[in-house]
Amino acid sequence: MSTLTLALLHATAAHKQAETNRLQLLQLFRQAGEAGAQLALSPELAISGYSFASREDIAPFTETVEGPTINGLRQVARDYGMYLCIGLAEREAQTNLFYNSVFVLDPCGEVVCRYRKMNAEIRWACPGNPHEDNTFATPWGRIGLLICSDSYHSLPARVTARRGAELILIPANWPPTGLDPREIWQARALENGIHIATCNRTGMDLSMDCRQSPSTVFSPEGVCLLDHCSPGTQLLLAQLPLGDDGLLPSAKRRERLSQDLGDCCACALHRTGIADLTDFLRLPPPGPLRIHCVATAAVEQIQAYLQSNENHLSPSLSLLPAAPYSDRDLELLQGYCDHWDTAICCTRLKQQPGIYWLQGKQPPRILPISAGQDGFSPACIDYGPARVLPVPLWALHHPEPFCAAAKQGCDVVVCSSATFSAGDRLIAGVRTIDNVATALCSPEGGGIWLTPEGHQRWQETLAVPRADCTYLLDTQRTRTKKFQDRVDYQRLLSGGN
Repeated sequence: MSTLTLALLHATAAHKQAETNRLQLLQLFRQAGEAGAQLALSPELAISGYSFASREDIAPFTETVEGPTINGLRQVARDYGMYLCIGLAEREAQTNLFYNSVFVLDPCGEVVCRYRKMNAEIRWACPGNPHEDNTFATPWGRIGLLICSDSYHSLPARVTARRGAELILIPANWPPTGLDPREIWQARALENGIHIATCNRTGMDLSMDCRQSPSTVFSPEGVCLLDHCSPGTQLLLAQLPLGDDGLLPSAKRRERLSQDLGDCCACALHRTGIADLTDFLRLPPPGPLRIHCVATAAVEQIQAYLQSNENHLSPSLSLLPAAPYSDRDLELLQGYCDHWDTAICCTRLKQQPGIYWLQGKQPPRILPISAGQDGFSPACIDYGPARVLPVPLWALHHPEPFCAAAKQGCDVVVCSSATFSAGDRLIAGVRTIDNVATALCSPEGGGIWLTPEGHQRWQETLAVPRADCTYLLDTQRTRTKKFQDRVDYQRLLSGGN
């Protein structure tokens, strides 16, 4: 099997020591070429270092496309016939605006792509233009670019995949505190069906200790191909498998992007700056909602559990696994809802399949679980103090319906499934970054995941197989949302793969 040799320059970046950093990187790029690399990636802001207080502070360390770094790399690219990706502080000559940028040089030494960070450093950098193409063609397929925290949000990676990228390169300056970025990068690979390669920096910056910052490579299946931390500079090599046609694999990306997500246009709505969405969207008044994940499909056991927990004492939502429930099963569950004025969500797999929403004193709602014409279309339900979105398991791997639901005030997304894998658990947690809590239930287990505070990891409460877990969700917490809206929504929502 043929492979693409990728080099990650897991390097220190001495603060304000541009010449020292440039010489080190030129040497590392040459070492990568000697080692047979066909594509090489540096960390974010690899020339200047990272922590700057203002435009005036970083100005002496900014460069144009005709500056010493790009010009120095042109000959290296030609000498070794490889693609080089370099992260630096860019100064646009015409406007004198500064950007946190990454440039790609092809084997002829020509700049073939430039990407400017969207989630830019607020003290000195101008955000990039989301409509500029952040991908470039190579003999192995199209490759895309993001920078560090741009990968924290789900939509930039999805847009890049829709532009045809089979691999996203991410220069980073992500210290090992709070949320582990490896979980983010693995999830981006899984949800888009593409390779994700991240080159982090190491060493000490002015205000950050990055000596244990990870550089990683993940496959389209989420398999870790490389994971490395070291206190000093190291050249890392990874082999990315190619198909018989010599191209990076595209089947998983095409399959993922071909699924019909229904109407997700609400994800393009501008909600930034609204401190609390409750009054603006006329949401139910916030308060506590008890959520139960009951990981058994035996209706008698479900009834016994629900009755023993006296769910009627507060608004409660019981999430049950996907199973071949009979008409009699559903009648029993509906009777329980009528008696206690509660709600149950489950997925029926055989006769009249769908997501069943049972609520006291109301007729059942049946939501579709398949994609395609007249299939799944995200629809929120107001219950108690919460706006809830029930989804099938496959929809969990798509950010668009989650972002659309969040911008319509959704507090929690619930999924009733027949299976529960490690990848599902990871994706359910990462989805909370899209401003909604998530809950998943299956006979194999499940859990409840709460939106993170700051840049910390999400909180999770897990259910083991054939057991249960409970969480008291205060929806006041899920009413304050922050969105990354520097997104090419036209490309995101236009379909295609």
